Amino acid sequence: MCFRCLLIVISIFASPLATGQLYSHWNHHALNPIDRISNRPGQNLHTAIGPMRLDEVANYYNVDSLIQRGLPLPRPNQNIVGRFFSNDLLKWNDNDVSVTVSPLFNFEVGKDNQANKNWYVNTRGAMIEGTLGKNVAFYVDLLENQATFPEYIDAFIDQRDVIPGQGRHKDFGDDAHDFSQSTGYLSYNAGRWFNFQMGFGKHFIGEGYRSLFLSDNAYSYPYLKMTATFLRAKYMLMISELKHFERDETLGDPRFESKYGAFHYLSWNIGKRFNLGLFESVIWAAEDTIGYRGIDVNYVTPLVVLRPVEYNLGSPDNMTMGISMKYILWKDAALYGQFVLGEFKFDEVFSGNKWWANKQGFLVGTKTFNIFGINNLDFISEYSQVRPYTYSHYQPITNYGHFYQELAHPLGANFRESVSFLRYRHKRWNFETKLQLATKGLDTTDDISYGGNIHKPNVTRPDDYGHFIGQGLKSKLTQAQMNVIYLINPKNNMNVTVGLRYRKMSNDLETVKGNYFYLAFRTSLRNVYYDYFQ
Repeated sequence: MCFRCLLIVISIFASPLATGQLYSHWNHHALNPIDRISNRPGQNLHTAIGPMRLDEVANYYNVDSLIQRGLPLPRPNQNIVGRFFSNDLLKWNDNDVSVTVSPLFNFEVGKDNQANKNWYVNTRGAMIEGTLGKNVAFYVDLLENQATFPEYIDAFIDQRDVIPGQGRHKDFGDDAHDFSQSTGYLSYNAGRWFNFQMGFGKHFIGEGYRSLFLSDNAYSYPYLKMTATFLRAKYMLMISELKHFERDETLGDPRFESKYGAFHYLSWNIGKRFNLGLFESVIWAAEDTIGYRGIDVNYVTPLVVLRPVEYNLGSPDNMTMGISMKYILWKDAALYGQFVLGEFKFDEVFSGNKWWANKQGFLVGTKTFNIFGINNLDFISEYSQVRPYTYSHYQPITNYGHFYQELAHPLGANFRESVSFLRYRHKRWNFETKLQLATKGLDTTDDISYGGNIHKPNVTRPDDYGHFIGQGLKSKLTQAQMNVIYLINPKNNMNVTVGLRYRKMSNDLETVKGNYFYLAFRTSLRNVYYDYFQ
């Protein structure tokens, strides 16, 4: 079945029924005003499913006030310059139709002391969002980029041929990259309980900075998503088309191979403080040795548990399951965790033989806003670890990745990581410090996989037993970063950022360390991750 045809069918079916609402586009970790209300007892919000729907937040808060963050409201009747710096650039609201237009950009310069070179990022774009009566909400953006990067990011690009989180690129000048991207969606609220969304973008399932289920690390992808909200529960079903970043050019076809993913997540608020989440996903190739599968109808049905379905198909696909929990300790403070599972055999898990397919990982974290009673002083800290070969599969196309990047944790597998943030805001001034400490086992040859690179087939493992986290070329990563951010326009997170990053990656073969200074005038609405091994 053609994915695009299914998009059209769903849109025709849903349109007459529905009332539409927008999703939050303020998803940057350091400048997310919606995130600050996530740890309050008693509210029936499902904060692990991101981006969040603004109409659900509006049941408890004035969304405009959250976004404004206590800053002065824009003056009425501003000219175009005034609106650029303090409001939506253009806005129409007439006869139940609302449309807003805002600029998106990143003008950044930096100094890489490791390679003794300068870098720059030149991003220009715009976003348009709105509602058409009570039937449909929409969003679209477009970004055009030319950029150079620090040496370690260039090494990542050279190896994978993609810009981290931003897709393909082509050469620009002597050492620069040219790349563009566009995301968008249509959203329908079908009555009281259901929301249907189709689009091209990213999603996040989790409470913190990292996710072991689904993160916004990889490039955007087309998707169909349904959420059902009832009582104190929320259920999400999403079908997406993903790309295996390889192609057979000998056949004269420049397209990348397709695969599909089905993702289920059930979130249940128990009492006023506890949330329980259940996750499962399956990745399958669009075409395999049997023939063309396309969207497999066995995985499209809502509510069905995917593991028995996949097993009765002959177990050809890549299953991932997980459980998450969150407990609100007091207002604005919470503990949370995730446990992810790729394979489970009771005797192998508890035998102590360290079987290769004991594919598990966990994450624990704490997030506290207004810590020590100091307004806008926030602390977030997480620890995660994932065993070798988790997320990988016996054939590369069905790994848990998209466009040669990981769909879950950016470090893939075979790692341990601790990452912490301390943030403080005073009016328009935002201060952020970050510390990341990680250990990961890297591969030393292309022929053998020690389980850290999820894009390699796990049949290239050296043995069936004796596998442990850090096996292979044991490498350590330390990153410390400090940002000073002056927020200009809260409508699109327009800001000036000055930052300094220290990075050191070491193992028995090499030690690479550097200091990176940068200055940027930009709009910060989404996340791009540069905190990985290379």
